[in-house]
Amino acid sequence: MITSTFRRVFSTAVLVIFAITISGPLQASEEATGEGKKSGREQYIVVPPLAVPMYHKGRIRGNMTVTLLVKLVDEEKRDLARKYLPRLGSAYVMEANRLSHDYFDVMRPVNVAMLGDALQKVTNRLLGHKDARVLIASVIVNKR
Repeated sequence: MITSTFRRVFSTAVLVIFAITISGPLQASEEATGEGKKSGREQYIVVPPLAVPMYHKGRIRGNMTVTLLVKLVDEEKRDLARKYLPRLGSAYVMEANRLSHDYFDVMRPVNVAMLGDALQKVTNRLLGHKDARVLIASVIVNKR
């Protein structure tokens, strides 16, 4: 039987490995571009991972961790989004928490399309334009 401590250590290790894996290609693409050219990495804003509880029959039975990026091509709008990043992160957590409580169940797969659409609407409302694109990198559900 696997203990909860082992599960926590294992899930933390998976998240760290994922973060290292995703940062490698981004760093390689940045090194490949010349000094005069802008890299593709500058178009993305990394949002801190979201961790929200997952419910089953009204009780907390696990948690969901979502990693995502926001893509903005326009530099002015990207600077504005970086300025609003704490507010964006808070709005993302509130929306993901609402969805996990009302629609998602820890015993069923997460509807990533619904999550992405909801986070996109939050982004559009907060930034005041539709030029930003929310990209979900991963959704990890841990059951208790």
